[in-house]
Formats: sequence, C-alpha cells, structure tokens
Amino acid sequence: MPGIVEEEAAREAAALTADLPISEPFSVIKQEVELEINFQEKSISGVSTLYIFALVDDLEEITLDARQTVVDLENVTVNGVKVPAEHQDLYDNLQAPSQWQLGAGHYHIMQRRIQPLLPDKRPDVPISDRDKQMLGCVPSDRTLKIPLRPEGSAVKDDMRGGAKLKAARADKENTEDKDLIKVSIPFRSKRIRDGLQFVGVSDGDLRYPHVYTRHSSGPGTASCIFPCVDDPGSRHPWRVSIKCPRTVGDAFAQPLATQAAVPAPAPASRKRKFGEASPPPPQRPADPMVEADKLMEITVVCSGNLSGEHIDPLDETKKIMTFECQNSAAQHIAFAVGPFEHIDLSSEFRTEEADEKLGANAAKIHAYFLPGRAGEVRHTCAPIVAAADYFAPEFGKYPFESYKVCFVDDMVQDTAAATSMSLCSTRLLYPEDMIDPEIHVTRKLVHALASQYLGVHIVPNQRSDGWLVVGIQWFMTDLFMKNLCGNNWYRFHLKTMADQLVEVDVNRPSLHDLGDHLHLGDFELEFMALKAPMVLFILDQRMSKIPGSTGVLRVVSGLVSTANINNTDPVHTSISDAEFRRACEKRSQYRPDELWDQWVRHAGCPKLSIKQKFNKKNLNVDIIITQTQGVQKSKPITKDEFWRELQEEFHNVYAGEVPKLFTGPFTIRIQEADGTPYEHYQAITEKDKTGTNLSIAYNTKYKRLKRTKKAQAAAATGGDKHDIQDDDVIYFNMLGDVLMTDRDIANWGLQDWSKEIQTAMDQESYEWIRFDCNFEWVCEMTTDMPGYMYLAQLQQDRDVVAHQDAMLFFRRGKRHGVAATIETRTVMDRRYYSGVRTMAVDDLPKQADPDLNYIGLAQLILSFRQFFCDRIVGPAGNVTFPPAPNDFSDKAQYAVQSALPGAIARTRERGRCSRDGRNFLLDLLLFNDNTDNEYSDQFYVSRLLEALTTSLIPDKIEDGKILISTLDAYDEDDVEFKRFIEKTIEEIDKYRRMDEWTGSYQNIWTTTALHCKMRLMKERVIPISALEFVKYVLDGTLDLVRIKAFECLVELGLLSKGPILKLLLASMSTDSSPFVRDRLFKIFCRGIAAIALGEIKASQPAESEAVADESGLVVEQGDAEIQQRKLDAVRKEDITHALVALKEELKGNTELPIAVWKAVESTAIGLKEKAQLLDLCAAMFEPEPTMLVTLNYPKYWTVSRVEEEDLPLVDPRTKKRCVLRFTQVYRTEPRERVVFPPPDAPEPPPPEPRPQEIKRIKLSSKASFSGHSGVPPTPSATVRQDSISVTTPRPVIAASPAPMITPVAPAPAPSDSISVQPIARVSTPMANSPPPVPPVSSQPGGSAKAVDKRPKQSNKRKSNESETQERPRKMTKTDNGLGVGRHKVVTVPFTAWNRLPDHVKQSIEQEAADRATIIATPARFGQGVPSGSGTSSARTTPPASQPSSSIGVKQRKPLPSSAPHPPSAPANGAPPQPAPKPKIKLKLKVAGPSAD
Repeated sequence: MPGIVEEEAAREAAALTADLPISEPFSVIKQEVELEINFQEKSISGVSTLYIFALVDDLEEITLDARQTVVDLENVTVNGVKVPAEHQDLYDNLQAPSQWQLGAGHYHIMQRRIQPLLPDKRPDVPISDRDKQMLGCVPSDRTLKIPLRPEGSAVKDDMRGGAKLKAARADKENTEDKDLIKVSIPFRSKRIRDGLQFVGVSDGDLRYPHVYTRHSSGPGTASCIFPCVDDPGSRHPWRVSIKCPRTVGDAFAQPLATQAAVPAPAPASRKRKFGEASPPPPQRPADPMVEADKLMEITVVCSGNLSGEHIDPLDETKKIMTFECQNSAAQHIAFAVGPFEHIDLSSEFRTEEADEKLGANAAKIHAYFLPGRAGEVRHTCAPIVAAADYFAPEFGKYPFESYKVCFVDDMVQDTAAATSMSLCSTRLLYPEDMIDPEIHVTRKLVHALASQYLGVHIVPNQRSDGWLVVGIQWFMTDLFMKNLCGNNWYRFHLKTMADQLVEVDVNRPSLHDLGDHLHLGDFELEFMALKAPMVLFILDQRMSKIPGSTGVLRVVSGLVSTANINNTDPVHTSISDAEFRRACEKRSQYRPDELWDQWVRHAGCPKLSIKQKFNKKNLNVDIIITQTQGVQKSKPITKDEFWRELQEEFHNVYAGEVPKLFTGPFTIRIQEADGTPYEHYQAITEKDKTGTNLSIAYNTKYKRLKRTKKAQAAAATGGDKHDIQDDDVIYFNMLGDVLMTDRDIANWGLQDWSKEIQTAMDQESYEWIRFDCNFEWVCEMTTDMPGYMYLAQLQQDRDVVAHQDAMLFFRRGKRHGVAATIETRTVMDRRYYSGVRTMAVDDLPKQADPDLNYIGLAQLILSFRQFFCDRIVGPAGNVTFPPAPNDFSDKAQYAVQSALPGAIARTRERGRCSRDGRNFLLDLLLFNDNTDNEYSDQFYVSRLLEALTTSLIPDKIEDGKILISTLDAYDEDDVEFKRFIEKTIEEIDKYRRMDEWTGSYQNIWTTTALHCKMRLMKERVIPISALEFVKYVLDGTLDLVRIKAFECLVELGLLSKGPILKLLLASMSTDSSPFVRDRLFKIFCRGIAAIALGEIKASQPAESEAVADESGLVVEQGDAEIQQRKLDAVRKEDITHALVALKEELKGNTELPIAVWKAVESTAIGLKEKAQLLDLCAAMFEPEPTMLVTLNYPKYWTVSRVEEEDLPLVDPRTKKRCVLRFTQVYRTEPRERVVFPPPDAPEPPPPEPRPQEIKRIKLSSKASFSGHSGVPPTPSATVRQDSISVTTPRPVIAASPAPMITPVAPAPAPSDSISVQPIARVSTPMANSPPPVPPVSSQPGGSAKAVDKRPKQSNKRKSNESETQERPRKMTKTDNGLGVGRHKVVTVPFTAWNRLPDHVKQSIEQEAADRATIIATPARFGQGVPSGSGTSSARTTPPASQPSSSIGVKQRKPLPSSAPHPPSAPANGAPPQPAPKPKIKLKLKVAGPSAD
C-alpha cells in the first residue's frame, strides 16, 4: 500500500505546520536551565524552567520547542502543579520506520518526513514590532504543548497588555511575580545528532574529553539541547546551572591509584535489601589514564558571568557552576565543558597606560584551551586585545562584562559567536614561528569579536536585514586590520575583494533576498560576507565626500551606544536597513536611495567601457562611459559551484534583477603635463541611459614638455643634473627606476618603447587618467588608454589601487618585451607593495616565449638570485649562485621569495619546463638552509614541492599514455627528464617520511606530498596508484590528512571504483567528527559534479575501435565525439542539463544507490547532513513511486486443557483439577474467507422531465425503392482485396432460417450508410463473421472510388459479455417493412476457403455485407417498389464532419462494403453532391482466404 503510506506521512507533516498562528500570545520573561553532563553515556539531562507572561486573556495552552529529547510528561508542572503535557519529537522522523523498505529512489518520502524540521518556511516576524502589536514569540516547531489550566483551574487574566509586559521585563529579577507563569520541564536527551558534540569520549579517541554546543545561523539547534522557545527574536535573561564531573578521572569513573583499593561507600540514601546482589562496579575504559590526566580539573565555560560554583551535595565527585546573562536568545546560549586551561589575555597584552586610558571601556578578555597549547594561544590571540582596545573608542563600549574565547576540536566552522563568548576551532592556533596564517587567522578572530557588537548584542530585525549585520561585522574587522597592517594592505585587500565580487556576482540573488536563503549552505554566507562590506565601503566613500559628514563609522558607533543604554529594548537592540538608511542620511545629509536600490535591492555589478580623447580645439578631455552589464553571459558551471547551483535550483532561489544603469558620483583624476593631478567630481545619472558624455577642462595652457633620456638617466642614477634644461619635467621620486644602467639593461635583457610609441607619447597632452580614483565603484572597467599611460600610472601614482589597476592591464595584455621589462623592474623595486610585486611575478611566466627568446624565465631566475642567493667566485673564476640561508624577517621579501619558484615552474620551453628552470628549483630544495632563521620554513618547502611538481607537467601528453613510460631511452633529453622525475618523487617522499617523525604544522608536508602525487597522476605523468592515498584514510590519522587523501582519490576519478565509493560514504556518514563529515561531503559533491559535467565517467567506458573508410582514412569517434562535445558544452551551461546528464550517467550503477542510502540511514548524521544527502539523491536518481512494506502477522491466543496423565502426581485425595495451557501463535490465514457479494444495482433515479427526443434519419440522395422479395442485388464479380490483416482464415457464415439467397446478375451494390429506425431492428452480427469490406463510392460512368474517409471503428462488446441495460437491436428488412423474430445462430469454424467456387464466396461476402445493412426509405416508409427496376435503395453516407450523437439520438457510422455505389442525389431531384475531399488515407491489408 505505497499510496496509503505516502499520504499518511504527508498528512502527518502537514498537520504539524498547517493552520499554525504566526506568533504565540505569550512572551518569555526569564528562563532557567539546569543541566547535568554525562560523558560516559554522551547525554545530558536536567530541568528547563520558563517564566511566561500571557498577552491575552484566558491563555489555555503554550507551545514550546523540544527536539531529540525525552520530556518527562508526567512531571511537567505549571506553577508547581502537574499538567498533562503532550510532546511529539520531530527528530523521530529522521529515521524511517523499520517496516518500510526504502532505497535511494524513495528520497522524496524521507524529504516529506523531515520537511517540518527545515527552516525554509519559518515565519519572519519583525522584532521591533512585537511589543507594539502584541505578537509574542514565534516557536520554531511547536512540538511541546503544555496546558496552563490543570483540572479546570484558571489563570488570572487581569492587567494584560503592553504596559504590564514592559513592567514585567523591567523587574525580571522578581521571579515570584503573580502575573508570571512558571513552567518546569524535566527532560533528558536521546541519541544526540545536533546541538552538542562530545570529543575524546569514544573508544580509541585519545584526545582530551570535552563537550561543547554547536550552533547554526537559524533556529532549531538550541531546542536540541533543552526545551525552549527557539526564536531569534525572543530575548530575555538566562540562568544556566551545569553539573559536571570534578576531574577527568571522575568523568570516566577511574579513581586514583591511592583510591583504587578503598571500596566506595554505599549510598546513604538506600540500603541493600537482604538477598539483593551487590551493584556491579563501574566499567573502566579500555585505555586506563595516567595519574596526571585523572587529576585534571574539569571546568565550564558558558555564556554570561559566573555567579556561583560549589560541590554537589549528593555526589562529591561532581560540581555545579552557575552562570547568568542578560537579554539573549536561545541560539546564542553556548557552553563548553572540559579540562580547559585559562589565560587572562587582557592582563598579559594590555599595558597599564592603555588600561588607564580606556578606563571603564576596557574589556576583560579570557582564553580557554585544552592542555598543552598555551604558547599557541598566547601568540594567536594577542591581536584580540588590540582589537578590543580599538573598537571601544571607535564604536563604543563592549556590550558585555567580559569576553571569552574557547578553543575546541572538531568544529565545522572556524568560529561561532555566542553571548559574551566565542567558540573557536583549534585549527586556528599556530605557533609564533609561523608567518603564513597570521593575517588570515587574525582576521577571523577579530571578526568573532566584532560579532559580539553586531550579531549577538544587536540582531537583525528580519532575515532580509541580515546583510547589514554581516556587512558591519566585516567592515569593523577590516578597519582594525587597516590599523594593524597598514593602508596599503587595506586598499589592496578591498580592490582584490572588488575584483572577486565582479567575477562571482553573476546570476546571484540580491543582498535583500539573500537573507532568506542562508540556511542552504555556507556558500550563501560567504557571498554575503564578500558583497555586504563592499557596499558599506562604497556608502562610506560617498558619505565622506559630503562636507561635515562622519561616514559609516559614526553611524555604527551611534547604534552601539544606543543599544548599550537600552540593552533590554528590542527596538534599540535590533537593526533594519530602513532605520540604518535614515541614520546615514541624518548623519551626512546624503540620500542613499539610489545606492540602496541598485546595490541592495538589485544584483550584479556594473561593467564600464570608457573611451577618452583630448579635444585640441576646445582644450577639453572628452570621455564617453557606457555600461554593458545588461548583457551578461552565463558562466560555465564548475565543480566548486555545482552544489550551490543544485541547492538554488531545488529551493527556488532566483537571480536578482541587474540594473541596466548604475548611477552615482564618479571621480576622475587627470595627471596633466606639468605633473599636477587635477580631480574632477562628475556623476553618472539616470539621464545617461545610452551613455555618459563628459567634457573636462584642461588646465595646462602650454604644450606638453618633453622628458629627455638624459633627464631620466640623471633622475634614476642621481648623477649630474646640470645638463637638464629648465623646461624639462623631472620625477626624481619615480617608482620602478631600478636597473637603469646600460650594464643592467644588457644583463637583464630589458627593452624600451619603440620610436613610434615614444613619438606618440610626446604628442599626448596628459600623463594618464585615473577613473574612479576615490574607489566609489565596484565594477569591471575597461579603457582605451595605451600601455605607456598605465606605465606612468604604475611609476608615478602613489595609490596602491592604481598600481593594481596597471598590473591588471598588463596581465590582460599580450606578450611583449617592454611588458616584461616593466614587470621585472616592479619586482626588483622594494618600494612597491608586496602584493603588487607578487602580481608582477605571477605574470612574468607569460613572457617566457620563443618570440621573446624566453626572456621571462631569465628575468625570474635573475630576480631570485639578486635577492635570495649568494654570489661565489670559484678558484677557476667560475661564478655560482647557491641559495642564501633563509631570512624571513622581512615579510614583504618573504612573499616575493615564496612566489618566485611557482612562477619559474610555469615557464615553458617546447611544451616543458626548461632544464635550467627545473634544476634551479631542485637546487633551491636541496640546498635549503633554515638553521639561523627565526621563522619556520615549512610553508616555503611546501611551495617548493608544488613548484617542482608543476615543472614536471607538460603542456600536452598523448592520449591514454603515461608520460614516464613514453620517454625514449635513447634520447638524451628524455633520459634526463625521466631521471629528474624520479628525483622529484624521491624528494616528495622524503619530506612525507620526515613529517611522520618530526611533525609539521598541521602535517602540511604530508598533505602537500599527497597533493603533488595526485597532480602527477591526474596529468598522467606517472601511473595512478590508489594505495598511495588509501593508507591515509584510516581512523587514527589526522583529520586534515584523511580529508586530503579522500580528495586525491576523488580527483583521480576513483569514485567509480566500488570499494573507494563505499569507503568514502561510510566515513562520511559514520565519523564522529562533524568537521570530517562536512569536508567529506563536499569532496563527494565534487566527485558527483565531475560526473555531471562530463569530466569523469561513472564507470570505466569500453574502448571503441577506430574504423577506416574506403580511402584508408581512420576517423576515431567522429560523430560520437562531436555529439559528446555538444553535450559537454550544454551541461556546463545549465544545471538542468547537468542533472539530466548525471542521471543518465548513473543508470545501471547498482553500488552507488545502496551505498548512498546506507549513508542516509546512518544515525550519526544530523538534520542538515541528512537533508543534503536527500537533495543529492534527488539529483542522482529518479523517484520510485512504490515501495515494499513489511507487516507483522497478527497474534492470537489458543487454550487447551492439560490431560491428567500430563500433570504431575498429586495426592489422590485431592479434588480433581482443570489445568489450561495458553499459547500465543501467529495467524497466517484469515479466520474465514470473506466473499464480498456483488454490489446491488442502484435504484434507477426518477425520470427527469426532458424534451422529446428528436429522431434523426439519414436520408438517401434519391428516391428509395425496395423490392417485394427483399433480396438485395448480387455484387459484381470483382474480387475484393483484403485490407485488414488477420491471423486466422475467414470463416463461413452459419446457416440461417431465412431462405437462401439466389445469385442474380451483377448489379450495383447498395450504399453502406445506416439509418437507425426505432421500429425495425436486426440481430447483432456474429463475432466470427467475415470482416467487412472497405466501402467504395460509385462515380458517374461506372468507375468505383474509395470512400474519402473511413471512420474509426469503436470498441464493441464481446459476444460473451452481458448486457447491463437494454440497447437498440438490429432487425432485418423484409418485403412488407416488418422485422422477423430472433433466431439462434450457430457458428461453425470453416477453413476450406480455397475449395469454394468463386460465385459461392462472392455470395457469402455479399450476404455478410447485407446482414449488417439497414435499408431506410424516409419518404415512403413501408412501401415497396417494383423489383424489376434494377436499382437498389440509395443511401447516403454521413459526412466525416458530422457531430457525435447527442443524448437520446443514436447515430451510426457507415459500414464498409465491397460493391460500387450509385451516384448519390437528394430526394427532391437536386444534382448529386460531390464526395468530400479525403483527409486521411489508411492502407490496410487483410490476411484471409485468397481469391483463387
């Protein structure tokens, strides 16, 4: 019964969400939670107490949220009185009933079961309007229903309303208020899927045991921990008491060695009864702990302030810690329990002067971490104190009393913000000798601190306002990073983000709509974190141009200060974009309406095409700006974007509308001939729909002055300047003025502009033009400025964004010797920002071209030698350049040093990296010396290994062959290249083995070695070996190494292998770490995306042999390859085609559905993970409409009497006994077979009055004459051609009581039309009668013509079917017009058709046609005509367009006939009408008796 099961599941899911109110008529004033942590059972238990204020009179019931918990319904109390509560745990729907036999095709059934748990349909009630409109709170699930009137008692209903609610909130400490309803809910957890994470508790997990809360961006997670109102808008005070073991030994019931011999005293509360067995001793774990670990004290880190700590009076091995916090939502309550160590960061990293200066604004910052990581925590968290000291005066006082940072294992996200604390992953910790992760990690930790201001203390008013909170968080973070890293880093970082945003903001939703889809995945939040701060930066730039404006910073500061003063008012502790926009307008007098409409309500980024020209006649600079973002091309789908495209397709996330015209201020800076920059403030308005034409006045009124080479050389070398003329313009502080001597130019192969270009340069009236110099637009900008203007901008402009724009121009350009010279001088000039220098390094491999004599490779090697090598002259005068010892004290130089090896490896000479380049890279690795360096070189060595791997990969390899096996053993270059490959692999394995003994930071050498091996195998340099990676996927390996090993296996296309697929899915669904499960799921999605996009095959394809044509040309898969390329192009453009191709690829794969569904049914995964797997099943498999259900046999009891002989012997004097034996058996057959009687025929309804039926008679075209004998004429001797194919021979008509028809001379046959007469009826033709003959119509002149259109024969009732109602019967026509009675017809099979004479067969066929024909004479019914007239009655054939029969009128279709027809004419003598034009012609063939 699959339909019944599906409908029942759908009704259950719909019943939980249908007809629910938007909000509940009550508010939570305060909540107290008492929790007890059990490490051995991985569970929690406790009591949740809520103080409720009713907003309506006579509140009967409240609904709360409780997931994956068992509520003690018998002990739920309201004001101390037990009430009958109801609870339905929706998390039970995560597991299908055991009776259902589901598979991967039944994903839709599970999706319907978990639909009520998903956050996509949650009501969005504004927080600021709840008190005004008395809306109350909005529970997430409403699965716990608690009545407030036990046994008919009533709740006092006086003083309801907003004034009383505000009074209750103002006096939150008075919990005995008579108007508050106290609801106590005892509970305990089930098998924990979400909400909590236990670490170091499972067998084999040797990490320190600890537990912490897990969080999500939306509601639903907090209710997995304790019953509450899981609503982001319900914010109130909390009191959290957590009972936990005192030490690690107590957590696992492992006493100390000194206490092991002393028996534990029996509990004083209960004595063991007589005969009762003693309780079993507590079970010890398989791995006993050392004494030092047993003595580690367990502490609790929780939201709020610690208000009390004491030993449990009932169990001295446990302690209770109590915390209190103000105005927090349930999703922001976090805690962590474990053997954490503590460091007071504020006292260690804040000086006394800073403490006195800040005064009361100084925030107390604490760090909690697992043992052994104190040094890493101090180094990693040092910037947090500086950030707190920066935020306090700039944005306002920290909103809570203290800030706690707790580092735990296995977190999915890097940070999770909660009230007054942040949970951070231990992956962020790094030692003080590491350089590479410092900026990345610092930015994340500072963002976690900024989230306390916006995100925890001030929350979004609605989901659509989430972009504003996220944008302000990162805006505050980047402002501190600017203060820490400098203005160059800040502007370079913003420009990099802007370019990335232009690239990814294609077919994406707007910021306003994005808040409703954050639950789909972290990709939506990452996009919001990229775009939202850029929009606020643009707003800040435009506001700052207004005189007297303070920018966005002052607006945010005002919001924080107001929220700190009114910290319990939901209006001031929530933010909306409308209020923020009004605050910006009030602060700066700038109306950001157009910015809000274009950048917040709409999507996309502008694309500007700018053309400039100097108008010599008017001395103006004419600029034309056109916008081309309206014509956006769809980006091809990549493996990284496949999961996002899939989720947005399934959840109806639509791309935002892109404005055809972006407007706003546009600043243009013209560097004129005298060296003076002139800024011109322009604007692009709505009037410029086709394009913006700007005419800017030129200020220099004389001819542009030349700069001679003499002046340039003097400016570069600082030599004698007396030869410089007064009218020469000299830039002595010009950037890029290195390598200017003739010797340097010769040694480095530098080039200068040609004479033609120099002449054009001299004719220019200005040096360069900076468009949008104030960085007020996030756009893609293309100009027609020549390269020498960008060179002048690179060398003379002081803005790092101008340098970045110039480098982007040269990157887009073609190979050129002058471009190589410019980039080389940029690399060598240390005054440039390191990011600009690395951009030049990354573009130099393009210049290693044979047309340029591979100048790019030489310049890269010379650059490295100049900075990072020693020059040593040997005894024979030979000069060598060994690598100098590492010195990473200059971080800018370290960035260039790390970028150069990768650039050298990307150079190509005849399809491969040159021998000099490869040997140079190998020498860097072999002679690497980090002895005297104060910083670690682990990241640097990893980059050298990656560079060596890149140098081994050629541009092209023969299809299907391994490069190392195709190298010629007799070719010198191939022999050297093969030896180099082996040497490189040996070095990679050496560092991998070193990592197993010494241990690098996060095992970066091992992960790099695996990635290098994967790249070589994927590019077919070496053969694929899965064993290289499988040995690292086992349990016990570091999580990052396991993840990298699985990633390599999937990238190599080994997902099509059954064992690899099963291993990946098993690890993805059973691993105890949610971080590992999350990363493995993303890897699995990449593998599925590769199949959907055609990069790999789901199964190994069979090799097809090439076929040669007649000319001997071999065409290998010509048409098939073209069709495959078309399919690959289409599937990469649209996700719909990709999904169709994916399902087609996976057809016939039997292992994948079984393995995937086993992962879906795992009890270790949570709600989000199960929903993601089900979405992936929907993408891979077709839904199955049926399923198998296992039903248990019913049971019944049988009773039998025990015979006396079977009873034990008893005293014969006792009375007789009757002993009965009851047995429970299964019923496998019904008690009695139920025979359902046929349903009674329904009584006919009373006749309804209706108009008299109109009898329609088909009139013949001529007067009808019927002979008295009633014998139809004999058909002509023409042999009928069979038109319908049959498998049996045509039978003979049985004898009839009517007189036999005597054949007569041939005459025209009657027509085949039928007129239904209500009086005369004929008998129904037999089923075994010969098939009818196709009708023909007679034409004048005796020629026969087929009927224009043969009507389709209707399905007739079989001869053995019963008639349920009376229907008209057919009667034969006689001489006097009366019908004859019924006759029983017997059908006899006849097979000897060939033996009959021709006239007999023709007579039989004619009789069969006549028996199915009714002769109608509408004008003279019942009258006869002379038989000697020689003509039969004329009958007209109904036209093909005749409508179907109406009610009460029986219209019959024409029957086929083999005889010719006379011309049809109307009865009144009118001329005959021509036959209708045939529309459909069918040629049918009859297999029957031959005409012979």
